Amino acid sequence: MIVTSEPPKKVWTEEELQSLPEDGFIHEVVDGELVMSPKNNFEHENICGRLFAALREFNRKERLGLVIGSSAGYWMANRNCRAPDISFIPKERLHQLGFSPKARKFFPGAPDLAVEVISPSNTRGEMEARLRDFFSSGTRLAWIINPYAESVEVCHSLAQRALLGAGGELDGEQLLPGFRYPVGNLFKEWDWE
Repeated sequence: MIVTSEPPKKVWTEEELQSLPEDGFIHEVVDGELVMSPKNNFEHENICGRLFAALREFNRKERLGLVIGSSAGYWMANRNCRAPDISFIPKERLHQLGFSPKARKFFPGAPDLAVEVISPSNTRGEMEARLRDFFSSGTRLAWIINPYAESVEVCHSLAQRALLGAGGELDGEQLLPGFRYPVGNLFKEWDWE
């Protein structure tokens, strides 16, 4: 009988990830493998920019926590390192973990709100894996934005989900109380129309 074993998965350190070159890719670690995603297309960035600006402005006024973009790394419970398109972490959680604006390390866990905009290269399986990582690591709310269907899937867990069409409205719920954003605004042709 021949017994074969798989080589052990690489355990990436934060130093290794932070020392990767700025090569035009977003770097994540999934199951020990370095995953590089190309920069996103114009539509993807336009959607992210609109929602990021609305969340950031709302948070600036309400002072609820931190809204950040896709360059931030998050260590999941399974040691995957994820980088959602937009994230929100309440200030209480930041204080509990001793995080400051000058922290030069990845966040230990998932953001409370994780926002993903589906790209042409994303598969449903990949998005499900991302949601599994997020919810098992601390996410309380996720918005999966689908530019092709002009819809948003609002996820409170892997099982509890609702689909919003262009006539719906994103709600910050208990994380960002009072935040509302029309789904249709994510998909407008131009901001000035």
